[in-house]
Amino acid sequence: MAYLLFKQVGLKVGDVGVKSQCTSAIFNYQVIGAGAEVEFSGSNVPLDLLDQNNEDHWVPIVTITAGVADSEPFRQHCWNSVRYKVMTGNDVAVYVTSGVSG
Repeated sequence: MAYLLFKQVGLKVGDVGVKSQCTSAIFNYQVIGAGAEVEFSGSNVPLDLLDQNNEDHWVPIVTITAGVADSEPFRQHCWNSVRYKVMTGNDVAVYVTSGVSG
């Protein structure tokens, strides 16, 4: 069973989003938009201490460029929180699906 973790459209450079309680799952990342590049990262910092803007709280997962397929069709990782950060592009769409591993 899979669900849509992120379905964000109309994003621009500097936009950031976080979803928590995502541990032990299989993820698929997709970015749409001319010239768009989005960085995805994960964190296991406790939610009451987590700061989406503190880079010390985040570990890079992958950077996806629109129009370039991810090198892995599904990524399995164990992060409590997942963050996207729009690095380039305007009118960017971010889609991340998640399914339970095991």
